[in-house]
Amino acid sequence: MKGKSAGNIRFRPNVPDIPRIREKASRDLCGYYGAIENLDWNVGRIVDTLQRLGLYENTHILFFSDHGDMHGSHGQFLKTSPHEESIRIPLILSGVDPTSYGPLRSGNTDALCTNVDLGPTSLGLCGLPVPDSMAGRDLSALRLNREDEPVLPDSAYIQIVKPTGHPDSVERSWRGIVSDDGWKYVCLEGGLPWLLFNLNEDPYEQANLALNPRFAENRQKLHDRLRQWVRDTEDEFDLPNLV
Repeated sequence: MKGKSAGNIRFRPNVPDIPRIREKASRDLCGYYGAIENLDWNVGRIVDTLQRLGLYENTHILFFSDHGDMHGSHGQFLKTSPHEESIRIPLILSGVDPTSYGPLRSGNTDALCTNVDLGPTSLGLCGLPVPDSMAGRDLSALRLNREDEPVLPDSAYIQIVKPTGHPDSVERSWRGIVSDDGWKYVCLEGGLPWLLFNLNEDPYEQANLALNPRFAENRQKLHDRLRQWVRDTEDEFDLPNLV
């Protein structure tokens, strides 16, 4: 990234002030920001090509990722962690005619969305029916100026099925949910509840409330919703029994 060096990096508040962690995070973030700059330039090339070929006026552009990277947050690196740095990924939609995008012609939405929703949403953007056999939700009405209102999910299901060989991250299977009112709950297989965060008040996930008796009711509610996700997806994950 031009004009930048590791000394210019600003860390997130949840990156421990430990030299070996911050030194590695600095190096990794320099490469990460350079990759973003390169990606931005190449997306511009795609847009230029679409315009040159006369296809831009008939094209929806979706930009998204499959996972994030911890970059030192909570002392972790790479992916497989249930923390926000790993699971909260970019999703940017661009349309050919901004006036057709209704109130969200430019801006953000807090609606929960997962990669499973991208297939149905892409079909919806193109005005195509979504097969009954396809999992996920069509959220295209959030972007298009349509009268129908999508049924928004009350939570998003997050999971790691098995360890992936990243020793600097989480090397255990886990399941969790993020709720539409800003809570995150995560369980380890067959063990105790692991993580509980109020993302509204603690966006950097520095106060784990999983075993705090004051939040037992919140934990139980989220645990029940997670159990329903496990049933609905026919997952074989062994959730702990709350007592």
